[in-house]
Amino acid sequence: MKKNIQILALSIFMGCAVMNAQTDGPTAPCQTYNVMEDVFKADPSARVRYDKAQEELRLATLAYEESLKNKKTGAAFQYTIPVVFHILHMYGPENIPDANCISALANINNDFAASGPDIGTISPLFASLYINSDIKFMLAHRDPLGNCTSGIVHHYNTNTNWNQSSPNYAYSGTGAGQWNPTKYLNIYVVNQVCASSNTCASCASGCVIGYTYKPGTLSTGSPADAFVIRAAWVNNNITNTRTLSHEIGHWLNLSHTWGNTNNPGVSCGNDGITDTPVTMGFFSTCPSSAVGSGCTPSGENVENIMDYSSCPKMFTTGQTNAMRAALASAVSGRNNLWTTTNLGPTQTDVNGAGTCAPISDFYTTYGTAVNIYTVCSGGSLNFNDVSFNGTVTARTWAATGGAAITNNTAVTTAIMFPNVGMQTVSLTVSNSFGSNTLVKTVNVVNGTPNFGSTYQESFEASASLPANWNIINTGGVTWARNTLATAATGTASYYMNNTTNNAGMVDIFETPSYDFQSNPGATFTFKYAFALKTSTWAPVFKVQASSNCGASWSDIYVPSPTTMASGSGGVTAAAFTPTSTAQWKLYTLTSHPAFNVFKTQPNVRIRFYFQENPSSPNGNNLWLDDINFNGTLGTNELTKSVGFVVYPNPTSGTATMEFTLSESSVVSYNVVDVIGRVVESQRNVNAQPGRHSVTINEGQTFKPGIYFVSFELNGQKMSRKLIVE
Repeated sequence: MKKNIQILALSIFMGCAVMNAQTDGPTAPCQTYNVMEDVFKADPSARVRYDKAQEELRLATLAYEESLKNKKTGAAFQYTIPVVFHILHMYGPENIPDANCISALANINNDFAASGPDIGTISPLFASLYINSDIKFMLAHRDPLGNCTSGIVHHYNTNTNWNQSSPNYAYSGTGAGQWNPTKYLNIYVVNQVCASSNTCASCASGCVIGYTYKPGTLSTGSPADAFVIRAAWVNNNITNTRTLSHEIGHWLNLSHTWGNTNNPGVSCGNDGITDTPVTMGFFSTCPSSAVGSGCTPSGENVENIMDYSSCPKMFTTGQTNAMRAALASAVSGRNNLWTTTNLGPTQTDVNGAGTCAPISDFYTTYGTAVNIYTVCSGGSLNFNDVSFNGTVTARTWAATGGAAITNNTAVTTAIMFPNVGMQTVSLTVSNSFGSNTLVKTVNVVNGTPNFGSTYQESFEASASLPANWNIINTGGVTWARNTLATAATGTASYYMNNTTNNAGMVDIFETPSYDFQSNPGATFTFKYAFALKTSTWAPVFKVQASSNCGASWSDIYVPSPTTMASGSGGVTAAAFTPTSTAQWKLYTLTSHPAFNVFKTQPNVRIRFYFQENPSSPNGNNLWLDDINFNGTLGTNELTKSVGFVVYPNPTSGTATMEFTLSESSVVSYNVVDVIGRVVESQRNVNAQPGRHSVTINEGQTFKPGIYFVSFELNGQKMSRKLIVE
């Protein structure tokens, strides 16, 4: 059986997927050692404090067990712990409903009461060791200021992508309005837990589920005396919520079953608990308890909640004794949580229904974009009520500026904004206990496009930024006009002087807006020149589009740095400046499939996004020139005057394009398919006055579908749709 507890117990569970297969990527190794070391490095006295606290808790556990052995204690006292869930979210799926927290808490209480539905399946070797701990977790119903709360608070906070190397415990601690960890168990529910700021972009390479700190690691009342858990694990799934029970075990001073490391399966070890066998521990497996890992021939406690196995079900009696001893101790203020003095003001219950007034909260959607508050005039946003803290029995939406609300009492409603300017939208929610109103501002931007047809920009006209263009700079150098390089057209171009740019800096070059809806078949092209400083230099370049006046942006073209440099400047340590038009590369943005959704939009903005290598400054230069929107006018007076027609339409074979000229003119035409590919064209033909006919699809090679026949007369364009059956 186990010896004394190791003093240096770096054993906080960092959420291994062993307790759940419901993850969006392979689970990263537990990060406890790094988290603990961060504390000790920042405060050398922390390790001394921790060692002292662990010895105190070891002696307290021995004393408690001795009192039980000598029958000096009566019926077990029930420890009641006030709990508050802080749900950090950005109005995504991580903003879980309160029901998830309530269900999770019920499962946790079953684990600590030895009353879970799978108790009958525990190995007979250890089933008798699983006892009711008489520790109960209940939602707080008074906040630190004495206000009515459901014990589940929803915070809009970008820290939902939680950075464990630079954590922001904004809601726990002892400051004004914070939830003191000596009075509440604070649970931070987040979208994901990231080992550093550079790992939060994706969980493809591994995800951490959660972590906490054992008593004594931190000073009493420290904001970090809480635990952090991914939202996907807070629900009614028993295996999921045993991850939370595991974290609470650490919070009440339990180690992993194999000891004070984060690495199961390495060597036989012990956790200092008298009735948990020596084991290596298990990761995402569930061998028979009788077999185990061979550390204890008589059998290992594979089903222990403090293991990483895939079948956690129980605590042992010894673990229960250690947790109760931690709650009776003043270490980290655990002994204050359950006192009558504390429980009175916090007013706990299990179900969380409460008797509070709701707190108003809402967010917007536009297509797939979430929580945006800019819209084109004449455009609409969807508004979604996500109020919390109490059941909403009545709601009212209101808006200024003549905005039209589809349904002002619905949970979700569309609001159309006809007038330019800063407008407000409010949501008032209420029940029999009170009401609350939230007001947010919407920026309504002029929805008239800057260009309804052809626009060409080669930056020749003026040394200043062209009208309706915009530069966004986050620091360091930014986009600038240059006349010293060989331009793609004329003598001027714009460039990013990345040879002196700071690491990670973002610079955006935004074009005017264009009307693609009235210009079917229109194309957008640009030219760029680029060189890599080294073959491994990795900046980010992407061309984005917006159909809602810049409120949200979609990536269209995101070439790799190697693709950009190939056929242009290549790889060179010298500052790159184009010396030949052959170094300029042409790209047709409208040919990219991702742009198809924008081809029917009346107001499309396009921007060039560049980010310097996040880990390496001073790269090489990027150049832009010859930005062209080749629009085609729809049916108008010009179309009528030349009698521009295409027939038969639909056609199963050839078609005829006809037009009449009153004088000698230069004409061109092309036919493009729905993704912008040119399938037939004739350029710059000198045509005489009179009626002209041109056969389209003479070789009958067009596949069935929709095409656009664009006709250009002396630089002015018009278009007809052609259907081939």
